Amino acid sequence: MTGKTETRMREIRCKTRQYQRRYETRLLSRLTLCSLFLLAGIGVLFRRVQTPGIPAVVNGYGGVLLQDGAGPYIIIGLLAFVIGVTLTILCIRLKYKSTNRTDRTERSEEEKE
Repeated sequence: MTGKTETRMREIRCKTRQYQRRYETRLLSRLTLCSLFLLAGIGVLFRRVQTPGIPAVVNGYGGVLLQDGAGPYIIIGLLAFVIGVTLTILCIRLKYKSTNRTDRTERSEEEKE
């Protein structure tokens, strides 16, 4: 390859990396925002379902879980949500690490040339 072609290829790779980083950052921020909205929604639902009359429980959150035998369903739902968020974050981090490895490999190849 000629000098101009190599320079163009480096610029293309650099721009591609920038676009990938920007895309991943936007994706991560969107997922974080969605998680916060879901968490806020669960908090609002807890406050609506909460009924007075259980003085031993602070803010009534434990009373909601014990009411009408719905405790196991609510706990399983919350656990599924937490596991889903955790797996999503882990997948994004693993993808980011693999992207970093390919970037390092490309940079080392460019330096060798």
